[in-house]
Amino acid sequence: MKSFSLIILSLFMVGCSSEQPHNEFLSEAEQMVFEQPDSVLRMLAPRWYDTKMNEADQALYGLLYTEALHRSGLLTEADSLIVFSRKYYEEKGDREHLSMALLHHAIILYKQKQTHEAVLTMKQAEYMAKDMKKPAFKWYLYSVLGDVNDNVGNYTQTLRYYKQAFAEARQCQRDERIVQTLNNIATTFDLLGQRDSLKYYTDLAKPYAPKTNGDIRATYLVNKASYLMSSGKHKEAKRLLMESMGFAPTDRASKLLADIYMKEGDTESAVQQWYRLTNSFSPDVSIQSYRQLIQYLELKGDKERAFEYSQRLNQVYQSLYERSDAAGIIDLQTQYDEQQKERSQYRTVIALLTAIIILAIVAAIIVRYSRRRIDMLNYRFLESQQKYDLTRSELTKMRHQKEREMKENSQQLKEVISRLHATANKGRMADDEDITMLAQLSYAISPALQSLLSVLTTREQTVCLLIRHNFQPTEIAALTISTPQTITNTRVRLLKKLFNQTGGAKDFDIAIKNYHSV
Repeated sequence: MKSFSLIILSLFMVGCSSEQPHNEFLSEAEQMVFEQPDSVLRMLAPRWYDTKMNEADQALYGLLYTEALHRSGLLTEADSLIVFSRKYYEEKGDREHLSMALLHHAIILYKQKQTHEAVLTMKQAEYMAKDMKKPAFKWYLYSVLGDVNDNVGNYTQTLRYYKQAFAEARQCQRDERIVQTLNNIATTFDLLGQRDSLKYYTDLAKPYAPKTNGDIRATYLVNKASYLMSSGKHKEAKRLLMESMGFAPTDRASKLLADIYMKEGDTESAVQQWYRLTNSFSPDVSIQSYRQLIQYLELKGDKERAFEYSQRLNQVYQSLYERSDAAGIIDLQTQYDEQQKERSQYRTVIALLTAIIILAIVAAIIVRYSRRRIDMLNYRFLESQQKYDLTRSELTKMRHQKEREMKENSQQLKEVISRLHATANKGRMADDEDITMLAQLSYAISPALQSLLSVLTTREQTVCLLIRHNFQPTEIAALTISTPQTITNTRVRLLKKLFNQTGGAKDFDIAIKNYHSV
């Protein structure tokens, strides 16, 4: 990978006008880059070889050029420009430009499949941007973070970031950003099966949608159609899906059309869609299409082709499994947020400790001069005795505190389990707060269990914890919005994944319940 400095030194200036100073020219591009990225690319491209730019101009040029590429929908794995910009702004302490550079460097790292480093860099950009007054940039930042979490199925964080992006979009007062963000939120709720929320956020976008085009308008129409289908209004849904195709063809629209064709008895049209959608870039669409196509082939009696597509579906699952590091990405974000919170608390503690230390030093000096005539041996003995008593007292307090915490954790765990049983009996999904509390308390009691389950996704960890606390599969299915059969299949798979054993779901239940710290 070539560095930006080598490009500057090795190439000569071509097509660079001296009509205006570099700073003025780059300032103009900076004002335009978010709204007119294509124009900025055309402005910057002729100045690629300009050797008269100083370091500040080079850094701003690299940032604007990379940002214009990303805003135009063009991705690149070349990072020499943005790395130069990032280092420059780090050295200068320019938090605003550094936040932008971090985000666009993270996008390139994500494209290079350096996922962990990319997510960490995005979180650094988020931390840098929290006090910025640039709603357009913050909308883009939160949208990217939402997309990243959506890719790993971390829907709680996905919705949190999309809702933050929506708040920034409203400040921008740009219809396309508002509708795009509301589309993202509605689509996420659609994936979660929460139809009321899907309708709510789709309705919020309704006043702004007529002023949009392309993918944004198409996705809005698909969301409306999806809700209508869940309400049994297939004819109206079909009309909206066909309309969306006129704005931008999408795989999700094609999948919903295939479902409508099946409702209408037009199996041939549905099958044509399934064959095409097996190659969709969307894993959800691809997997659903494979499943329905396999079911169709089995009913048709074409066992050979059904087996062939089953093998292909297994390859899709394997590919997803190999490249998925959802738990790692989720944990990385959680740890980063906790570190930032602890860092803020640490600075407060340091200030207090500094004051205490100064007071202690002053007190020590006073004591030293006021008791110079006291026998040094007696002083040392007394000091040692005091330290011993203090240490013993602190150890006793710590032991008592730990015993109280264990009792409190046990009591809180019983309360959480009781609430979850009540929720399951009502056939409702578990509250995120109860699931989080169940995990925290369980891991506090058994750190070894946390280590065992750390390789699992959040949903798999939830299933393990519920089984460990004697929940029935039907209860777990209700709490996780699944079917009992799905829970059974998950338990069988986890038996192999966690304990490298083969057997049934009950074998897994025994293994996870009997697992204790060593």
